[in-house]
Amino acid sequence: MSKLVQILHINAKDSFAFKRLYPIVTKADVIMKKLEIIIPDRRLQDVSEILKDANTGGMSYYRIEGRGKIKAEAVAVGRGTMHYRPEFIPRIKIEVVVKDEQVEGLVETIVQKTRDSIGGKIFVIDVPMAVDLATKKTGEYAI
Repeated sequence: MSKLVQILHINAKDSFAFKRLYPIVTKADVIMKKLEIIIPDRRLQDVSEILKDANTGGMSYYRIEGRGKIKAEAVAVGRGTMHYRPEFIPRIKIEVVVKDEQVEGLVETIVQKTRDSIGGKIFVIDVPMAVDLATKKTGEYAI
């Protein structure tokens, strides 16, 4: 057997083993959603408390910059003699994976508690599969 055929053969086995351990999930089987929440910096604690109260498990956040409909306010530079309008506005992006039945309540609560003229966004994305590396649990048991 040539080296290329051996590699293809091994990859085919690995793919089969993966499919056996983690079966393909159809749209009807999706039981988890990923929320990507983009908010002003000052709202991080509010959203963190909402997610903690809803018993969602863990969350990740990081600082980002972006632009959209809302423009940044002018900033004084050079001892206040000049004004500069930044192109990008600093934001916080929170990512959390939740059970499907939690999504509507969480989105509604976050919108009510963080409503602001500065704005923000919430994106809801299907998560067909999750695997906990420590326990090897899958699906909603992994979150």
